[in-house]
Amino acid sequence: MTDSAELLSLLVVVEFVVMAAVVALLVPLDAALPFLPLAFVFLVVLYLYWT
Repeated sequence: MTDSAELLSLLVVVEFVVMAAVVALLVPLDAALPFLPLAFVFLVVLYLYWT
């Protein structure tokens, strides 16, 4: 079972990825561009965590 710090970190990463995806869909791409590299890194981290 995961400890509370790991679960909280996982929830923060998931929230950031979801919010970055929403921002990328709602605002122009030039405004959302700074969020996308970090969202991609977090997405890779989530994939590696769940596999």
